[in-house]
Amino acid sequence: MTEQNTTDSTNEKNTPSLEAENERASSATKLTIGLAAVAIIVVVGVVVSLVMVFRGEDAEPLVSLDPTTGSSATAQDKDGLFEPDPVFDKGNRVIYVPLEPHGVILSDTLASSNRPADQAPSGVMLQRIHGNMDLPFSTSDGPTAFTDNGVATGFSRTAQGAALAAAHYFGYAYAGGNRLKMATEAGLVSDPKGEFSALGIADDTPASVMPMVNVLFNPDLTLVKFGYTVERPNGSTQIAVSKIPMVWREGTGWVLQADSTALGVEYESLSADGWQQWW
Repeated sequence: MTEQNTTDSTNEKNTPSLEAENERASSATKLTIGLAAVAIIVVVGVVVSLVMVFRGEDAEPLVSLDPTTGSSATAQDKDGLFEPDPVFDKGNRVIYVPLEPHGVILSDTLASSNRPADQAPSGVMLQRIHGNMDLPFSTSDGPTAFTDNGVATGFSRTAQGAALAAAHYFGYAYAGGNRLKMATEAGLVSDPKGEFSALGIADDTPASVMPMVNVLFNPDLTLVKFGYTVERPNGSTQIAVSKIPMVWREGTGWVLQADSTALGVEYESLSADGWQQWW
């Protein structure tokens, strides 16, 4: 977003000091506005009507199965741990419902980090945890454990692990104050200034991971972008993007930085590079 220059009644530009004052006055609300917009994205749900624009009729499956972890491991883990029948979400994705409200670990071993950043994690399964949060689990990049209060952890220090962790902790942040508290108490959402809690989202709000992923990976600090296609007021179709900064902390793993200047929303062209579908 760009701001227009302001002029006085004589069409002369405002002084630099006044412009700086205006900028400071508006910057205080930018983060709150951006976070509110992200909340709308999450609450609205998953929009996948234009998925074929990115994939095409002859596209490969959404989930790339590693031979060492493959679908057999996922199938075996389903036995006795989930409700007998899976369900569809709003985007017609298959969701498995675990008997344990916090979910089911699919593998306790993380895969090698020697993979391209745009390769999907293996054995992805969307699980409906805590009754109404549809979030991804994998056999290759975690989670491998839960915190004492039931938040998934143990994601790999890879692009895939960062995206999986972002899906979970972003979901908790926008699923209401009670679930945000779970993630912050576990040390997995860093919200020192209360950016997320200030939004006042109702407890137990449904959450669902967005279908499109774009990861700008660094092993210490990674920017995960989630998106979906949306029609803009001018009639164009673009990607509505939520940007989620994830920092790696020794002893904890990936942590969502709510106070980062990188957190926010934007729109990108359908032709933008780096977008994938992993779930």
